[in-house]
Amino acid sequence: MSSSISTHRTADGDGSVLGAAATAAATSGSGRTRPAARGTAFYRRKRAVKACQVCRARRTKCDNLKPSCSFCLKVGAVCIQSPVDLSSLDPASLEILARLESLEVLVKGAVSPERSLSKIAAGARSDPSSSLPAPPSRPALALGQVTPPGPEHLMQWAVFRTLRHGSTVAPDRCLWIEHDINTAATPALQQAAPAPNELEQAGHLLDSFFSYVHVKNPVLDEAATRNLVYSETMNGINGSPASCLCLLIFALGALASPFGPDSDSDSGPWTTNYARAHSFFAAAQRRIGPLLLSDDLIVPQCLFLSGIYMMCVFQPVKAWRFFMQALVHCQQSSLSQLSPRDDRDASGRPPVGCEGSGLPPQYSVGTLRQAIYWSSWKSERELRDILAPPDFSLADTGLNSYPPLFPTPPAFDEECAVAIMPHLYRGRSSWYFYLAEISLRRLTARVSDEMVAIFNQHPTRHEALEALAAAIPEYEDQARQWIASLPSCLSFDASPERDDVCRFVLRGHVINLFELIYWPCISARLNPLGSETASAGDACSSNVARLAQKALDYHLLRLVVNRPGYRHRHHGTILMMNTCCRSALVLAAAALVSHSEAAVLCEGESKALHLPQGWRDEVGEIINMLTFWGNETPQFSQVRHLLAQVCDTVS
Repeated sequence: MSSSISTHRTADGDGSVLGAAATAAATSGSGRTRPAARGTAFYRRKRAVKACQVCRARRTKCDNLKPSCSFCLKVGAVCIQSPVDLSSLDPASLEILARLESLEVLVKGAVSPERSLSKIAAGARSDPSSSLPAPPSRPALALGQVTPPGPEHLMQWAVFRTLRHGSTVAPDRCLWIEHDINTAATPALQQAAPAPNELEQAGHLLDSFFSYVHVKNPVLDEAATRNLVYSETMNGINGSPASCLCLLIFALGALASPFGPDSDSDSGPWTTNYARAHSFFAAAQRRIGPLLLSDDLIVPQCLFLSGIYMMCVFQPVKAWRFFMQALVHCQQSSLSQLSPRDDRDASGRPPVGCEGSGLPPQYSVGTLRQAIYWSSWKSERELRDILAPPDFSLADTGLNSYPPLFPTPPAFDEECAVAIMPHLYRGRSSWYFYLAEISLRRLTARVSDEMVAIFNQHPTRHEALEALAAAIPEYEDQARQWIASLPSCLSFDASPERDDVCRFVLRGHVINLFELIYWPCISARLNPLGSETASAGDACSSNVARLAQKALDYHLLRLVVNRPGYRHRHHGTILMMNTCCRSALVLAAAALVSHSEAAVLCEGESKALHLPQGWRDEVGEIINMLTFWGNETPQFSQVRHLLAQVCDTVS
């Protein structure tokens, strides 16, 4: 009886241990027997692992030929055979080895914070049919050595190590921790929307919006929008999509101010205009939820303007959410199948505000939809580059990811614009700026792609820098040709002090392009080792030093050109602060290197970097700018403190 019971329990998985012991005792007839072996006591004996993984999955016999068995060779499958004989290992050990192998694959495949260039540039430019040998292996080159990184990465440079006093900077977090923005109604923010008897106030807000906000992103038909706003103001603000659009226009109009050195007088959080703008925006957000289920053109327009407002109040992460949602709505509406001259919305109606306006159809629905699509697309990509959100690869930020066509501008009649409708002249100028900015972004993306490809084609940083130095004159010519092609209303012939807001923004984008062109050279001079273990001389030459000097001059030029906009609130202010902080940190690093007599990094072959005249005053202006916006941008406090330390250290 006992033998039968023990045999029955042995067949049960839960009683395998007791069953094996009882069986051994019954067989020997003695209570003191040698313990069973680990493999037989805990697990059933299994056949040795001999077949390849393909044959094991098919449950067929494998002849174990090397390097590929007969079946895998016949069907063209990848034959995976274990290089180690695992037949003597028990199932638990095999499971442990399998888990360790999977962990090893995950660790090796994880993307480091430095973002290896080999993973970013692979794929689009590789030719599967090419038989060229792969370049020799080299240490992973950080993307920040080829394209300009954020200020948080520059603060990690070795030249700043002594000033940090052991403190560390979190590269992915420190600059984009946003302060909370309270959209609830408070006594200071309880401003009602314009009543029917406040048409004059609505007109002022409209003028401010179209003069200082819409001119940089012409996503609305100004004549139709004015007609819509006046109609909604007369009839009363309600919960309709048109009222949501009106409230967003009022919010941006109340927050906007003229461009110039005195533009900060009425835009701070302590002012009435800021409180009114916040109240309008909060009211619009209470109406934007039901819009998300609609496919009408007004939905991405409201989402995009909400993102613009978030940028104006220094909330880039929240702005990125709105831009992403606007882009999704545009892509869902099948933009590629919509003619630029269509005059009907997705619902079959004319654009919002055009019914019964009696205005000439300067803007079709196709033109407006293309405009909002491009604005949302470039705004989302612009923020994605600096925010680096999780699960968004940097591999699709180059030229190959750009939409194939430019947006189609509306048909402007110059005589009508000047004599009858002066606002159309402003619309034409804004579209010149709009198309120029898009073309410049495409040029920048193309240059960036080529620079990354150059660094991937050479085994060492030194060889890549020399190859890049040979290609830089061509990039400079392309930039100059683009500048020469600008229309007269955007020409750079006048001095930066006379720039309007469009020319100011465009001039800053051109400096961004030159910064990109020279960045590998200045990075090699100020942070020579980077992620490699070679000596400093391997990454520098006299030619590279000459280009690094030009890079320093452009970093100073950026601070000079952007100084008129240091206290001007608009949706690009925080982006300007980001780039200006980077230039200030580069100048500060160059000052520290020169001060410590460590600028000669190329075995005595190249000369030290010469600091541009006036660099200290311009860095001081950056410190003042960060102090001015300090209450709204606490994320830049570390940059401000570091720059102040450098100015105190370098006499």
